[in-house]
Amino acid sequence: MMDEHQKYIKFLNQLYMMRKTKLFFMLMILSVNVTNSQINPIADKRTQWWQDARFGMFIHWDMSCIAGTEISWSRKGSKPLDIFNEKAGYVQDSVYDNLYKKFNPVKFDATKWVRLAQEAGMKYIVFTAKHHGGFCMWDTRLTDYSIMNTPFHRDVIKELSDACHKAGMRFGVYYSPRDWHHPDYGEGDNRKYIDYMNGQVKELLSNYGKIDLIWWDSYGHGDLINFWRIEETYNLVKKLQPDIMMNNRLAILAAYNKQPSAFVGDFDTPEQRLGEFQNTRLWESCMCLVDAPGGGWSYRPDGKVKSFAECINTLLGCATGDGNLLLDVGPNPQGEIPADQADRLLEMGTWMKKYGQSIYGTRGGPYKNGQWGGSTFKGKTIYLFVNNRNNGMLTLPPLKSKIINCSNLTNPAFAPLLEQNEQSVTLKLATDKQDKIVTVIMLQLAEPADKELLNGQPLEVVPGISKERR
Repeated sequence: MMDEHQKYIKFLNQLYMMRKTKLFFMLMILSVNVTNSQINPIADKRTQWWQDARFGMFIHWDMSCIAGTEISWSRKGSKPLDIFNEKAGYVQDSVYDNLYKKFNPVKFDATKWVRLAQEAGMKYIVFTAKHHGGFCMWDTRLTDYSIMNTPFHRDVIKELSDACHKAGMRFGVYYSPRDWHHPDYGEGDNRKYIDYMNGQVKELLSNYGKIDLIWWDSYGHGDLINFWRIEETYNLVKKLQPDIMMNNRLAILAAYNKQPSAFVGDFDTPEQRLGEFQNTRLWESCMCLVDAPGGGWSYRPDGKVKSFAECINTLLGCATGDGNLLLDVGPNPQGEIPADQADRLLEMGTWMKKYGQSIYGTRGGPYKNGQWGGSTFKGKTIYLFVNNRNNGMLTLPPLKSKIINCSNLTNPAFAPLLEQNEQSVTLKLATDKQDKIVTVIMLQLAEPADKELLNGQPLEVVPGISKERR
């Protein structure tokens, strides 16, 4: 018998044969309108490492750092399919496309980058192999527009993947199906370009050992089956790296998660914002460490590093929402992660060394995160992240299990006063004993904490109001 994937492909082919009829368009709309409840409800053996990791490093870097403008988006292209964001800077394509001739990051040290990520508490790295501008950061045989034709003349993907493998760091590559530099991109039936793209994907997934993740980034135009040949690309990836994870941005038409379900990927990717609480499908917020006009993804000397409080609250917002944080850094033209970015990451690492048990390997809940703070759980333990806006008292919905211990991980000498009954769980802690950003409280239960979820979903927290469990 055919498996579900084969059945779906057969169905799509049948739709294609009907492409000139109104019925085809109606059925296609129905076929791609996939809801989150139908796809990847939980992590499995292949994806469990990623859910447990919770925190990763995104790295956007290529020769655009010489201009100090946004990677790709500051390129003022001249072709119809080129996209330009004037807030991201302005570099005419004829200038941008030749920046690589000056690219010589002699201070690049992959081992130092990996060590910094580890010291920050990050568990995986995703690096931009090729962004929308088309420049390739590895020794590709398919174009001269690559790192091997710069004064630097070193394979960055090789060095970084080797450093990750040696250090036990999970490694992923970002690859944009867009290519505003390649002459065949979007031309005719796009066949020449897809041959080129799939050839590059084969290089990346064949020549650098285990690749744990591929991070697509595309807003597609044209149709998925013929213009993008999505099945061919998808099958190539799974053949070369069977255990690899993929995000939800392979050949996007209208919106994320609207592809046929077979190709929707393993996780959602809210960008520059916290994702909503979601424990039925994996998700990861990708966000910049640096705020800059029109972006901040790459090296921006006009940018400003986010505060420690903002960074920690972002990480907690992801973890308590049952998601991951992929935090981006932008190395400079010399190949170093700038000191202000590195210092912020080290601050986060210090926090993670103290409280990592409340983040790694946990799930979001059983209380839904919100203005009050948020929670994670693991086994019979609940971790509460309480912000200092609660005026010393927090009232939470009741728990079925008895709390057998309540401790203050932030200030162990001052445990909160705890009151538990059938109507609520109430915590009291003097405001002068709370952390100025977030206080971490640990509740140890008599029974596993996942039993506290209601039909698999977290308990709603209404400040100052207790509600009986229904």
